[in-house]
Amino acid sequence: MSSKAIWEFLKGKGLNDYAVAGLMGNLQAESALNPKNLQNSYQSKLGFTDESYTAAVDRGSYSNFVHDSAGYGLAQWTFWSRKQNLLNYAKSKGCSIGDLTMQLEFLWSELQGYKTVISTLRSARSVREASDAVLTGYEKPADQSETVKQRRAKMGQAFYDDFAGQEEVDQEGLYLVRVSIDNLIIRTGPGTNYSRAGGYTGIGIFTIVEEAAGQGSSAGWGKLKSGRGWISLDYCEKLR
Repeated sequence: MSSKAIWEFLKGKGLNDYAVAGLMGNLQAESALNPKNLQNSYQSKLGFTDESYTAAVDRGSYSNFVHDSAGYGLAQWTFWSRKQNLLNYAKSKGCSIGDLTMQLEFLWSELQGYKTVISTLRSARSVREASDAVLTGYEKPADQSETVKQRRAKMGQAFYDDFAGQEEVDQEGLYLVRVSIDNLIIRTGPGTNYSRAGGYTGIGIFTIVEEAAGQGSSAGWGKLKSGRGWISLDYCEKLR
C-alpha cells in the first residue's frame, strides 16, 4: 500500500488534512511506513530481518513476539500489552502480523483510547499541532525534544504538500462511497471470481473511479482510487 493509500484510509476516518499529515509524519519517522519493520537495533540481536521476523511470527515458530521489547510495525508497537493486542487483532482477522490494512485498522481502534490525542486530531489546525499530539501523547518516544518535534512535523508537512485537497471529487466519473462494515473484501478484479487483493477496506469513506458488472454483486463493483483493488457496491452507500 502506498503512502497515498494510507492517506486515503485515514481521510476516510473523518480526519482533516492537517491531522492525517501529522499522524503520517510520525509513522514515517517510526517505520518509514513499513508495516513489517522490525526495530533496527533488534535485527542483529534477534537474528531476524523485517521479512523473516514477520514470517516467523506468522508461522508461530517465534513465540516471543509479545515480550521481546522490539518495536514492530507502522507505529513501532513495543510495550508487551500493545503487541499482544496487535497479535490478537491480526489473528482475529486471519491475516499476517505485517498486513498494512490490518495495522491501520488496529492503529485507528487503539487511537480511540487516547482521548486527548484523538480530540486534537479531530480539530487540528496545523500539521505541527497534530504531529506534536501524536508524538507526545501516542508514540511517546524517549526523545521528545524540540528538534524531534520539528523533524516529525517536517515529515508530516511533506505529506500535506503532496496530498492535501486531492480527495476532493471534481473529476467526471469519480464519486465517494461510505462503507459501514469492517470486513468488506478487496479483490483484484470486479467479481468474486477474482482473488483477494489482501485485507479489507475497514469502515470509512472511499473514492470510486470505475464501475463494472461482475460475479457476486448485484450492484456491481467499484474500483478504489487508491489502486488497492475492487469492492462490491452492494455494501456501499453512494455519497455523491
